[in-house]
Amino acid sequence: MHRLLREEALAISSLKDLPNMLFPVLFEEAFIFGYTKILKAMIPEWPFPYLSIAVLIDNCNLESLKAVLEGLDILLAQKVHSSRCKLKEISWRDTNHGLDGIRPGSHEVEGLSEFMEQKHPNCVEKKELKVTTELSVMNGRLNESDTYLLEWTQQRKDSIHLFCRKLVIQSLTKATVIEIFKIVNADCIPELELCSLCLEDLAFLNPYLRQMDNLLELTLDHITDSLSIGDSEMLEERMITLVSQLPTFPCLQKLCINDVYFIYGNLKEFLGCLKKPLVSFCISNCELSQSDLDYLPYCLNIFELKCLYIINIHLQYLCLEPLGFLLESVRHTLGCLALKSCNMGEPHFKSLLPALSQCFHLTDVNFQENELSLLSLKQLLQHTSKLTQLSYEMYPAPHECYDDRGVILSHRIEQFCPEVLDMLRAKRQPKDINFVTTQCSKCGIYYVYDLETQRCRFLK
Repeated sequence: MHRLLREEALAISSLKDLPNMLFPVLFEEAFIFGYTKILKAMIPEWPFPYLSIAVLIDNCNLESLKAVLEGLDILLAQKVHSSRCKLKEISWRDTNHGLDGIRPGSHEVEGLSEFMEQKHPNCVEKKELKVTTELSVMNGRLNESDTYLLEWTQQRKDSIHLFCRKLVIQSLTKATVIEIFKIVNADCIPELELCSLCLEDLAFLNPYLRQMDNLLELTLDHITDSLSIGDSEMLEERMITLVSQLPTFPCLQKLCINDVYFIYGNLKEFLGCLKKPLVSFCISNCELSQSDLDYLPYCLNIFELKCLYIINIHLQYLCLEPLGFLLESVRHTLGCLALKSCNMGEPHFKSLLPALSQCFHLTDVNFQENELSLLSLKQLLQHTSKLTQLSYEMYPAPHECYDDRGVILSHRIEQFCPEVLDMLRAKRQPKDINFVTTQCSKCGIYYVYDLETQRCRFLK
């Protein structure tokens, strides 16, 4: 292998006789160390249907990437391809997969290719080669390699199908977005993340969003507004207009909302516009009104949830009975539940316990960073003790583990947590369970008591 890399002419002439199992190893070495002539020659001889350079792309120079594309040009120009070459798809940037040329299956998300073909045949174009990638617009710009890929694809659009399986836009410039959607079919994007944007940005993106009929996952993260506080009436008017114009996303399965200011009082309009029931719903770092919670039991779009995450949302002043009704509605499907850092106390959990004890399909629960006494914690575990499918559990350490100033008393954790565990073991055998404190007011660390060590340890 080292000799082949030292002698490029020998390596290139040996490719036709090189065992298939050595191709991925040689390719990786040539890619990392910039043997561009070898890279270019390997592409037309690639003996597998798929090639991923995703794990290499962040640590390489542009010349290696150009060499791969030049190799694709040679392959496309050949009237008769090498009998050995089986390349049909190259994964340019994909966080789900690494360099895995001998993988027998597709690099697609499970079922995604079939889904696209059935629902929208234009997303499975019959072209010579397919390039799968993820695009990230960071601070309004694409990086150098993605920019080069888009330019290269645009010049070969008759032969190359560019499939963008994930698009991330963190701050935007209109010119960059316009160029992306000249090349990328918005209707074929299955995953979208919009970060650090304002109302004007969403309004600009809305025509493209309305084309995303095959979007499966949507993340909205840190959506603010650029208007000053003095323009509150105009802000309210524009917010109502924006929410009313939101796309229906007829295939959406997973929705994640984090730090989106216009959700307050508008959850009904936001969830109600969706056409298909969600599989996963996550909302964090937002303010919710009582009317938002009251709507949840009536929202048909969340009645088939497998995952529900409510994180860092202050619920202490709200009535949680509607949330209990929702849990009852999804008891036959819900597998993961997080009510983390919600400032919930004993009255709040009491309103949820009857429904929670019926969610027999739960495998993961997280209730940490809420306020419960030892007695209330025991009551919570008496209800979760009926959930025999649980494999991962996070609970708050009881209030008795703190002094009056909020300082954590580790010896009390080691006193009370074994008592609670023994009570749970009398009903079922937990697999992975942790009791976690809030951040100590004195030293700023967290303490954890876990099942495996049955000791108190700290996390910074």
